[in-house]
Amino acid sequence: MANLTIPEDIFRRLAARANALNMTVDDLVTPVLDRLADSGDPQAESQSPLTGAAWQAELEAWKRDAESRANRYGPGFSLDDSRESMYREREDAQL
Repeated sequence: MANLTIPEDIFRRLAARANALNMTVDDLVTPVLDRLADSGDPQAESQSPLTGAAWQAELEAWKRDAESRANRYGPGFSLDDSRESMYREREDAQL
């Protein structure tokens, strides 16, 4: 197996991401490296939507990230994400 040298800060971020997804760094980067090796245009490949297990892994990582920040809010905090609150300024401007 060949070795690849990457900057330490990038490896730390990859290791953190792999840990959040409960996988090794090798398992995390292998699909991306495989796509890069097979693709003529790496940008086009990275733009495609995630499917299957990759999508599920991203969703789970996002959930864990959100849960890790839950202690930043007071007890009983509730986010008002209603359409009315999100677009209030736009609606007021139309009046």
